[in-house]
Amino acid sequence: MALIELYPLIKLSHVLLVMLSGGLFLGRGLGVLLGATMPMSTPVRRLSQVIDTALLAAALLLLMTLQLNPFATPWLLAKLMLLVAYIVFGTLALRRAPTLSGKALAFAAALTCFVMMFTIARTRDPFVFLRMLGS
Repeated sequence: MALIELYPLIKLSHVLLVMLSGGLFLGRGLGVLLGATMPMSTPVRRLSQVIDTALLAAALLLLMTLQLNPFATPWLLAKLMLLVAYIVFGTLALRRAPTLSGKALAFAAALTCFVMMFTIARTRDPFVFLRMLGS
């Protein structure tokens, strides 16, 4: 069976994992801001790691299936750069920022990155937000 035959399943998995990962991050971030301990508990952190690893695997499978180079495809490169920012802001929001206001600011920045990645993926336009500002 050729990998392209699995494309619909791989894409569906990727989309579902994006929603799971984003939803879990949203819940964990809100929990941290509200002072809950469960969002940083070992089981919840492990679940997040499993989901994000599966998401990365699905993304790599999509790249292989569609034979895309993220460094030569502008919208994918934009998503990749936003992913790095999302990870940095996410770690600040969940544990590294020393103050609650710092965590809140990093949480808002991480969610903004997530929305931007989602929108760029849907439109395949790395400049979609600039175009929206110009409209």
